[in-house]
Parts: sequence; C-alpha cells; structure tokens
Amino acid sequence: MHVSFRSQQSGFTFVELIFVSAISVMIFGALFVSFQYTLELVAVSRSKLSALSLANDRMEYFRSLPYDSVGIVAGFPAGAVPQNSTSTLNGIEFAERVRIDYVDDPADNTLGVDDNDIITDYKQIRLEYTWELNGETRDLSLVSYIVPRSIETDEGGGTVRINVLDADSTPLPGASVQLFSSSSTFSYNVTNPTNADGAALFAVPADSGYQVSVTATIAGNQYSTAGTYVVTTANPNPVVAPFAVVEAGISTLTFQIGELSDLTITTLSDFVDDSELESFDTLTNIATSSNVTVAAGELVLEDTLGVYESSGTAFLDPIVPGSLVSWETIRVGAGVPADTEYVVQLYTGEPTAGYALIPDTDLPQNSSGFRDTLIDISALDVGDYPTTTVGITLTTTNTSLTPEVYEIEIFWRDSMTPRSGQSLYVRGDKIIGTNASSTSIYKATTTITTDGSGEVTLSDLEFDTYIATTTSSYDLATACPAHPFRHEAGVDGELLLHYVGNAANTLRAVITDSLGQAIPGVSVQLERSGYDVTQTTNTCGQTFFTGGLADETDYELTVSVPGYVTQIVDPFTVSGDTVTEITLSP
Repeated sequence: MHVSFRSQQSGFTFVELIFVSAISVMIFGALFVSFQYTLELVAVSRSKLSALSLANDRMEYFRSLPYDSVGIVAGFPAGAVPQNSTSTLNGIEFAERVRIDYVDDPADNTLGVDDNDIITDYKQIRLEYTWELNGETRDLSLVSYIVPRSIETDEGGGTVRINVLDADSTPLPGASVQLFSSSSTFSYNVTNPTNADGAALFAVPADSGYQVSVTATIAGNQYSTAGTYVVTTANPNPVVAPFAVVEAGISTLTFQIGELSDLTITTLSDFVDDSELESFDTLTNIATSSNVTVAAGELVLEDTLGVYESSGTAFLDPIVPGSLVSWETIRVGAGVPADTEYVVQLYTGEPTAGYALIPDTDLPQNSSGFRDTLIDISALDVGDYPTTTVGITLTTTNTSLTPEVYEIEIFWRDSMTPRSGQSLYVRGDKIIGTNASSTSIYKATTTITTDGSGEVTLSDLEFDTYIATTTSSYDLATACPAHPFRHEAGVDGELLLHYVGNAANTLRAVITDSLGQAIPGVSVQLERSGYDVTQTTNTCGQTFFTGGLADETDYELTVSVPGYVTQIVDPFTVSGDTVTEITLSP
C-alpha cells in the first residue's frame, strides 16, 4: 500500500507584507517624531534655563552695585552697566540688552508732590536676552527694582512733564509722547504713553535742546501730531522751541491733539434755494385739524369763553417741491407763554389715506417732536421723501393760555451747479512760528483744485479753523455752513463755496441765532441815498449784495424776521468785499 503525504506551509502574502510594513513605518515614524519633539523641547527648556541662570546672575550683580552705579554707560541714568553685550553658556550665545529707568512711586504722590519734590524715587531694570535655536529667535526678560539705601536724589537730572489734551481740552490718556535730544553732550530718545491724567513723565539729565513729538492712535483712530519746532531759516521764530531741563527742576509743556477727519469742499457757480411759507391768516393752508383755530393771523388752541383746549393738532398741506436736491431747515415763528408749547413733526400721507409719522431712523428726534425755532431736517433723504407734511401739536397746562404759531417756513435746496477746476489755497489758523518779517507761519497749508463735480476732499485733516481763497476773479457769495470753517476733530466735514462774478464792492451778510445756527428767510435791507435793496437769507443764513454798491460809510443795514428782535446798524460801511455777521435774539 502506497501512502502519499502533502506538505502545507503558512506565511505572509505580498499584500499582507506591504500592509504590515506600512503600519510599522507609521508607528516608528510617529515614535521618531515624538522623540525628535522631545529632544527639541528639552533643548528649548535647557536654553531657557540657561538664559534664566544668566539673568539671575546679572540681576544679583546689579543689586551688588552702589546705587549711583546702577545706570547705563554713556546713558541716563548714567552708570557702569553696558546697554548691549553678549554671553555664552552651554554652547549658546545670548544677546543682552539692559534698560534702566527712574520710577516715580505713587505712594508719595506723583510728579514730585512730596516732602522733597523728587520724582526719581528708585530705579527699574529691565533685562532682556535673545538667542537663536533651531532657526528660531527665543527671548526672555526679567524686571527688578533697585531702591536707594538712603533718601532718593535727583542730582544731575530733572523732570519733564508733558500734558496732552484732546480737542475738547480734556486730558488724553494713551497718547504717545516722544522726548528726544540731539545734544552734543548727551543723546536721549524715549517714548512714553500718557497716564490717566493725560501726562507723560520723564526723568532726564540736566541739558538743553530737548524736543517733543506727541500723537496718538486710540481705538483705531489716528490723531494729529503736535510738538516742538527747531529754529530753521524757514521758521526762525518757532512758537514752541526746544527747551532746557535744569537740575532738580520740572519742565512742563502742554499740547493739544485731536482725531483726524476728512473735509470735502464743493465749489459752485449757481446755488438756488426755495421755501414754502405757511402763515395763518386763514385755515386755507391747513389740510385737517382738531381743537385748533386761527385768530389774528395766529394758529392757536380753540377756546370756549376764554377756556382753551388742553391740546390740538393741525396738519398743513403737503410740501411738494418742484425740484429737490436736499431738505434743509424749518423755521418756526411762535409765541410760547409759560405752561404752553408747540411740537412740530413730519409725516407722509394725506387726509384721505391717513398720515404716517416719519421714523427716527430717517429723521432723528421726529417721534418726540421738535420744539425749537430752527429745525434741521437735512437728514431726510430726498429719494425716500420727495414730499412731506408738517404736523403741529399745540398744548397747554394752563387753560387760560395758548401757544401761538404765526408762521412756519420750510426750506429746501432746489439746485446746485458745480464749478469744476476751481483752484483754492486752503490754510488753517494754527501757527507754528513767524518769519524774519514777523509774518505768521501756518501749520496746515495746501493748494487744491476741484474735480469735474466741483469737489475735492482733504483727507486726514486735523481740527482747526480753515479758510479757502482763490486768485480767480470771483467773489464768494455763499459759504455753507460758514467761512472761515471750523473743522471738528473726528467729524468729516462738508463746505460749499458759491462763487459769482467779481465786483469792486460787495456785502455778504451772515445771520445766525445766539447758538450760532444759520437763520434762513431773514429780510436784510441795505440802503443809502440812491440805493435801497432788500434780500432774503438762504438756507445757509446768508445773502449777497453785489452790483451798484459804492465804497461808502453811510449805509443803513436792517435785519428782521418774525420771532426775532430786529437789528439796525446805522451807519454801516461797505468797502471792497465786506462780510458782516449779525446775531439775532429771539
């Protein structure tokens, strides 16, 4: 009998071998990466320990020095410590940088208001080490304080206090103050922030020629720059020159800066306003009303045998401008005895369909209503509101009295024609010095030219009062809102300049109330023998007389409008391009 045996062998297939190899590579790769990271971590830790060991040794050395020797070689405070040096430990080269500053301890009050008038109470040492490891720069720093064994001293140095105010003359914390000197005996350049009181303090060597530059960037808003100015041929007499610091003395300077903002100037060759005057001789202009009536040309509350209604309303006919560039102002002529008031609000709609109050999002304060004589409605978008309706509410808490509205006028801008390519010289009022002829040198000056739309924008302008002049043969008929123009800090401004043909003698009359608000619709009469012209102020509160005027001193100027006290200026002089500003009282 023949018996056969079959041999069987087991093992990895080629696919299984590849799979096992891949897993092995992944495991050993991860282990290698982990091992490499561990080595790097150990190296970083060793380098930091080395740096810390060096820093501690150096700090102990600084503490062992006499107090007067704790300072920078050829620096301030002066002393025996090099500002920059290198050391090697455990095969690593460390770069050392030392900064030493005096400290004014608030425990004995700030800025030397203590028993000895010294603000250099003790010294602060900041020790920094940097080194390279595996292609990366590492750093470590320590801070320590060195206190004198006896009473503090300011021998050899003094103090500089720089106060920084914002545009509202309020102390400005967080401003950047650079104090520097190019003295041949000592070089100093340190920047400190202002504290909560808007002050930056510096302890410096007694020397001359210190300069200051102040600016700020706060909450992303860039501020203007102010500072000292050196004497140059262009500015031989700076208003704030470099200054000296005397031993044990305190030198104090104050600077004012504000947020930068833009100013857009528009030049015009034509400027047309329009208005609608509602008087109350009858109820003709009232679309609908309740508990009100007209009496002696005034809108008043209805009364029964002398007892007035406590409240009443009147909606005027809709205001429908034929052409509309912008809504501008409402002027109210009224008498308001004690315990009474009127409220003006703007609406859309009409009596048959009903009235809808324009929301505050489109006209701020409209929901609570306006109680002023002059009401600014320029925020009203002409695209959304090409027409509007005025609603008047009269109220009284004393039924023997009633408010009286005798006229209300709504003003809008009808049209503007741009003057393109107009060249202007613009300068501010801030002065940085005077030249050899004692002529003022202004901080901000520039020459600009308007574009095809008659516009030009001055970006990042500091707060100041600016004037714009032209060498062209034109007269400035209207400057809206005003000229000179007060540019506010952090607020983008707009200035309209309307130019007309040149004349030898002109008068631009600017009429405002006691708050400086322009009053539109004011009657301005200018007269003398052979000349008698009456004009009305526009939405900018201005009117311009040109043509037929003589260079004379015997004019009479009469300014009047309902609701204000009439003013008469007699005699009044017209000579060349004359500008007069008249303030009317209610």
